Amino acid sequence: MFRKSNHPRGAKHTALLAVLLLSGIGMAPVHGADIWLSNARLLDVTGMSDVRDINVHISGGRILEITAAGPKSGAIDLKRAFLLPGFIDAHAHIEDPASAERALLSGVTTARLLGDVNLKGLATRDLIKQGNTPGPELLASAGHVRPELGESFVLSFPQFGRYLHTPLKGEDNVREVVRAVIARGADVIKVGASERAGLARTDPRKPELSYGEIRAAVLEADKRGLFVAAHSHGANGVNAAVRAGVRSIEHGTYVDDETLALMKKQGTYFVPTLAIMSPLGDPTGNDAESIALQLRTHHMMKPLRDAVRKAQVLGIVIAGGTDGSYGDGDDSARVRPGSEVEALVASGLTPMQAITAATLNSARVLGIESRTGSIAAGLEADLLVVARDPREDTSTLFEPMLIINNGELVLNRLY
Repeated sequence: MFRKSNHPRGAKHTALLAVLLLSGIGMAPVHGADIWLSNARLLDVTGMSDVRDINVHISGGRILEITAAGPKSGAIDLKRAFLLPGFIDAHAHIEDPASAERALLSGVTTARLLGDVNLKGLATRDLIKQGNTPGPELLASAGHVRPELGESFVLSFPQFGRYLHTPLKGEDNVREVVRAVIARGADVIKVGASERAGLARTDPRKPELSYGEIRAAVLEADKRGLFVAAHSHGANGVNAAVRAGVRSIEHGTYVDDETLALMKKQGTYFVPTLAIMSPLGDPTGNDAESIALQLRTHHMMKPLRDAVRKAQVLGIVIAGGTDGSYGDGDDSARVRPGSEVEALVASGLTPMQAITAATLNSARVLGIESRTGSIAAGLEADLLVVARDPREDTSTLFEPMLIINNGELVLNRLY
């Protein structure tokens, strides 16, 4: 169901290495050559084994083989540092090359962009694909399909100028908008099942698109082999989206027990984006809107944490999404995958379950677990090395010691 990206590795990584070398970050130039990592402590996010001491052979952008740990001539000696898959941010808002590079240097090797302003996320995705700027693999939504499409959407799709001042309504009209977004190159469709939480004038409990409209979007996306993610806080909106067959619920703050049971039955994924609540609850400024957002965030945190705990008990697959921009100056720039891991742990997951949420489970949401999200021979070499055991100290996730993206060495702090 997921449309694969055509990822031109060589061009992308030549530009990646050039930019990062100029940035002064410690790197070893590797141009398609084999890489050996020796004496790694593997964190197996599949749960199939305990921590193992291994060597890893990378060639052609993929993991060629995994062997027992030991000395290896020419290898990068990890000295028993901890090896895990690169982070997959299942809900991000990266909209420029600088932000893409920050995400990559945070250990993000893949990100799903849900929402877009003036198609900047889509353009950044394409710049990375073309090898013109470094960054993770990006899967872009090219917009947010909801009743209030907004000026930036209409400017990007002027054929929908009639929605500049009137809401998008009706199943046929939703299908038309979804077709246009797909034609522009979207990898995933984002729909609005409830209003936003990050604006003082909106009410996150209020439904947006109806069940029939969301179902129309799901069926239209399915024709092209794409998934639908539903922005949904309110109980009614979440329920409508789950019944309509969306792939994932984003946020899900006020989801009720009945809908959680339905999510489990239907295999709907849950991307709660817990970490973003901290900067929303402590925004810069003391204006009336910032204060309103602080109060709202304090109100939303308990039901959201409760929803995550209940989902975990039910066995719903929880994935890690920051809802962050990796930008420069906005409140959402402060969150990283490590932030979401810590927030999930605070909501009842074990550190290993939270790490799995931010790697393998996110790959499952995106439909790419057959090629990335875990560490095994044949998978893409998207890897992250941290100095300490993150099961005991999650703060180590904020300072990667080594990053490999599609088989290319991006960052090496192992001096």
